[in-house]
Amino acid sequence: MKVALIGGTGNIGEGLAFRLKLAGYDIIIGSRSEEKARSKAEHFNSLVESLGGKGNIEGRLNDEAAELADVAVITIPWQHAFETAERLKSKLKGKIVISPIVPMVVENGIFKYAPPEEGSAGLKLQRILAESSVVVAFNNIPAKRFANPAEKFEWDVAVCSDDDDAKRVVMEIVSSIKGLRAFDAGSLDSSRVIEALTPMLITLAKKNKTVELGVRFV
Repeated sequence: MKVALIGGTGNIGEGLAFRLKLAGYDIIIGSRSEEKARSKAEHFNSLVESLGGKGNIEGRLNDEAAELADVAVITIPWQHAFETAERLKSKLKGKIVISPIVPMVVENGIFKYAPPEEGSAGLKLQRILAESSVVVAFNNIPAKRFANPAEKFEWDVAVCSDDDDAKRVVMEIVSSIKGLRAFDAGSLDSSRVIEALTPMLITLAKKNKTVELGVRFV
């Protein structure tokens, strides 16, 4: 299965690039710049090989990555994610699109959830990508820790979608990464709660001077 990281390795894309490759997926890194995409691919190929895997990650322009992928992950900062989805929607038609997007603002040093009028980033993406299956996942993963190959973790990932088949595929992708457990969180309406949790986790870590925090359901 080919998984494209649309927008390169921002957000949690860095951790996804090498961890999913090590789990056996074919990875395509997309970017607005072909040179940047290839450079990132070379970097992650070297990393994967150093970890004992086979480094054949591809670097492509975003539209090429979207067209070649079976599953696409939107790894662009939320401020630019929706316009990118609008531009790529014909390439993403009929495909699974994973949204780890969390719209946030900072007010007086506190991170706050800033959902669009649709109610969440996931719901807005599904409106834009009406002929794709949007699945919300990976929203609460601590990006920097996830990107560290030496990091050991046990985190849970809430996964929601209006397409049950697409949700099952994404839950399998999540579970393929050592240290992650996938939980079925129901329909896409649950994305309102899933996304809103992230700014609280960031604020908790900042106020209590801890490492980045993940989620564990017990």
